[in-house]
Amino acid sequence: MEDWLRQHNFAYAHFPEIVDLATVATGLGLLQSRIRFVHETPPYWDSTLWTTFPRPFLDEQSFAYATALSAWSRGESFPIWTNLIAPVIKRPMQKSLKYLSKTNDSFFQMQPIPSSLERGQSEWLQLAHDQSISKQIIAIRHLDFDGSENSPQEIVLTEKLHSHDRGILLQAVSATDRMNTRNPAIIAELGCLLEHRDDEVSAKAMRSLARLAALDESAVGTATKKLDSNVRFVALAGLVALSSLESVPDHVIPPANRGLIRALQTCDYEFVGLYASAFNRWLDDPKNHFETLLKGNSPEYLEIAMESLNNAREQLVSLD
Repeated sequence: MEDWLRQHNFAYAHFPEIVDLATVATGLGLLQSRIRFVHETPPYWDSTLWTTFPRPFLDEQSFAYATALSAWSRGESFPIWTNLIAPVIKRPMQKSLKYLSKTNDSFFQMQPIPSSLERGQSEWLQLAHDQSISKQIIAIRHLDFDGSENSPQEIVLTEKLHSHDRGILLQAVSATDRMNTRNPAIIAELGCLLEHRDDEVSAKAMRSLARLAALDESAVGTATKKLDSNVRFVALAGLVALSSLESVPDHVIPPANRGLIRALQTCDYEFVGLYASAFNRWLDDPKNHFETLLKGNSPEYLEIAMESLNNAREQLVSLD
């Protein structure tokens, strides 16, 4: 399928998830839906970063929706071939197809308008208020922020941070990363989202607040709790947020210690490196801290931690 895309000069043929989409669109998804590796995707994936970090493959939810979109675009409301799809794909696919058939809520068109994405900001602002959830999401992703406080774009974004739709809410939080000003209203909304019941929403709000240097005492407490999360993306958000601080309260250190040991035990060297960088910022003598913390563990743990600490210091020197 990748060869076919390259023969037709498709610009994104090197993205595995695009190859998966093309497989579904050409009718070969029935076979691929039964391949187990489609189910195996990183548990820390950020669903709003569509273009920054392409997935290695479509996960089950995305594969099911792509299959539903393919059927809907062909006018098939109850396709017989769904009986050939693996059950784990079939159920969410039928749910998505029912939604699409009922609402026609999709920015995708079989005969795309060449200028569908070539719109001015006034048009995107108007689309942000459309009844279609898909159009609202695409509009949010195309809002530009010029740095002026309370611009129309920032006002719309503040409204979207109140949305009850998960997709809109996630995209609104993600859009705050494109802001280069600290809007008090938006910071307040992000602070409220820290206690959201959806872990991904809460984690993304945490990272956005850290980027805006807007972590208050309450946010630090929430970030500390996230360090013990079993969901990698959530733990990552808490660690990245706390790592943005030059110092942290004493109560942050014990869960950070647990996180470092857990990363060493699972050979998660990315997290080990992040923890090493964090401790290097927080403590005057992180080397002594590691020696005290890890003296009762495997000698390899201390060696790995020290190596990560040295790497963190070298990176810091090179940045300076």
